[in-house]
Amino acid sequence: MAKITLINRTDEMVRLALFIAPVLNPNLAAIAWKIVSPPPGGSTTVNIPPDFAVQARYAGDPSRPSELDTTTATVAFAETTAAFSIDSITSEDRQATGAVIHQIFTDLVVNEVRIANRFPIGVEVSILKGGDPIYPPQVVWPGGILMEDVRGSISVAVVSQFATRGQRLVQEEISLSRTEVIDGGTLQVTGSQWTGYALMAL
Repeated sequence: MAKITLINRTDEMVRLALFIAPVLNPNLAAIAWKIVSPPPGGSTTVNIPPDFAVQARYAGDPSRPSELDTTTATVAFAETTAAFSIDSITSEDRQATGAVIHQIFTDLVVNEVRIANRFPIGVEVSILKGGDPIYPPQVVWPGGILMEDVRGSISVAVVSQFATRGQRLVQEEISLSRTEVIDGGTLQVTGSQWTGYALMAL
């Protein structure tokens, strides 16, 4: 498992967001995958899991399709080329129907993760890393497909004290300090809330 180290060279408590910007859906906002706060003068190490997972939420009652009260099991994958289908599954007594995610190995597109919705109602799909979404969850309508390139590098930016994991990041805010970090890399943050912050790779 790769690690990155974040060093706080300021006298303040700073909050750093780790995120991966969507590649195939650039109009999607970036969300905070992780939020960390290295102590003043200290450092924090973040583990970067190598694998991903797919999960979906959907309505247990098809007559209220927007009430996402049911979640599928996650399906893990380690490759950057993968395809999945969300299918219906019926209980043995035929009294209940649910959604299940199947990984498929035909018609793959290199460096693309595809999730096709074959369920009769829309589902909200998340691509996860380390158990947390790396992009905003997307609703995929019946017959629709979600595609993304998950090879994007991890970026780090200083964010407000109120930023939380999974929250949409404000482009104007993160653009001031956004810095990409490689697996095993180290970044340091300098500056202050009065003069602004800067991130630099070491």
